[in-house]
Amino acid sequence: MSAGILFALPAARADSGGQPGAFMQYGVGARPLGMGGAFFAVADDATAAYWNPAGLAHLQRKEITTMQATLWEDTKFTYMGYAHPTSTKGTFAFGMTQLASTGFKRVDATFDPNTGEATSITEGGTFSDQQRAIALSWGRVATENTSFGLSFKQVTRALAGSSDSALALDIAALRQMGGSYRLALGLQNVFSKTTGDTDDTYPVIVKLGNSLSLFKERLILGFDLQKAQSSDLNWRFGGEYWAARWFAFRFGLLAAPQIQETDFGFGFRFRLLQFDLAQGIHALGPSTRMSVTLRFGRSRDDRSEDQIRGLIQQGDEAFREGDFQLATLRLNQALDAAPNNKHVKEMLARLQTVVGFIQQAVGQEEFQTFVRKGVISYVDGRDLRLAVNSLRYAYNKNPKDEKLLGLLNLVEKESGKEITRSGPDQFSFVDQKLYDARQAIYDGKYDLAVRRAQDVLDLESTNITALEVMGSAFYLMEEKEKAKTVWKHVLEIDPKNNVVGEFLRQIP
Repeated sequence: MSAGILFALPAARADSGGQPGAFMQYGVGARPLGMGGAFFAVADDATAAYWNPAGLAHLQRKEITTMQATLWEDTKFTYMGYAHPTSTKGTFAFGMTQLASTGFKRVDATFDPNTGEATSITEGGTFSDQQRAIALSWGRVATENTSFGLSFKQVTRALAGSSDSALALDIAALRQMGGSYRLALGLQNVFSKTTGDTDDTYPVIVKLGNSLSLFKERLILGFDLQKAQSSDLNWRFGGEYWAARWFAFRFGLLAAPQIQETDFGFGFRFRLLQFDLAQGIHALGPSTRMSVTLRFGRSRDDRSEDQIRGLIQQGDEAFREGDFQLATLRLNQALDAAPNNKHVKEMLARLQTVVGFIQQAVGQEEFQTFVRKGVISYVDGRDLRLAVNSLRYAYNKNPKDEKLLGLLNLVEKESGKEITRSGPDQFSFVDQKLYDARQAIYDGKYDLAVRRAQDVLDLESTNITALEVMGSAFYLMEEKEKAKTVWKHVLEIDPKNNVVGEFLRQIP
């Protein structure tokens, strides 16, 4: 008689009575059960390891949760779970579900082989039934709006000296369809294997979940469909409403396909501690479930931001030092952790181009210094003129560097500059710019002379000839104050420059 009652509970819940592992369909967590178990697309706490492992991907903090339910005398259902989010590898979780019944009476009987009637009946003590499932789960974000998860379960059962076990795998996906609507899809027991005193096989169960958040997520509604092999379609509907930051009310229905159970419950939250209570009313009477959940540790967003900030800083330092390959590696790691970081995306787009030509420009020699200067200006993107001039200057120092020439030509093309050809020039880059500046003064193109002189000063800030030419151009443009400023700078560098000193004395 007792054994019959034991298996009636899952039947009352989800039309899965008699199937292997049917106790796993009871559900865990007073919060989800208060919503009728319509939690497949909600799955936003540690119990997601049971309901939908894809939901684990969105947990912010470490969570421990436990549930206790007394179904009737000497029969208890318990659950304990722990979820551990990481910054880049998703969330890992452990869960243990157990249904234990004790006090069953063992009866030994002998029968008359002729009449079939019992000749003696003696009590042989008591026995218990214990079913347990241990699950390792994992969930990770796949794209900006989609996550997926896996749950690997070991289910064991011991009944009056008989035992069996099974291994099973669940897979699930969760997608944010819009600002408030989520869709979930999963397969339970997609793979299973049993051993021990049983020939049973675990049925594949198809699940579809929907959830909708309203009123700034104060109200959450869930609607799930579930179909197991050789069973009718069952559905769950429920909701949760946070009337205050610390108090929530919940309601739900479970049907298979007719309504089998009505649920309601409450939730109380104080900072990172939450207490939940759910009451289920079904054919066998009421069932009370209680849960306690504790969240602790830094949130994943905080840890991710620190990690991303550190990777970007390391990448930037390597970049400024001329180790472009290491900078690319660090920034790619930062982008993996923060796929929507526009700054890192833009920086990587050009830096990866640079690495295709030059992996490093480390050192204090003039050549490496101007390669770094050109690459930094190019990747920054705000001064392609300086990038071109710096790379041309570096190339002039080593005209046999074909890879540098390739990068220079790419930057020249992007900036609309004339393409530099291979082979040594008659003049150095600086000499050519000074010649052009002087020629511009002779032609009366004083603004062009200033620009050409500035090209030189971008590379050699103390080039006296460039400063002299610039001062002369400003003077001829009637911008005497600018001319005085430039010429005074010449005297700071070369106090014995009598020509510039004489010019300054002539300016009132």
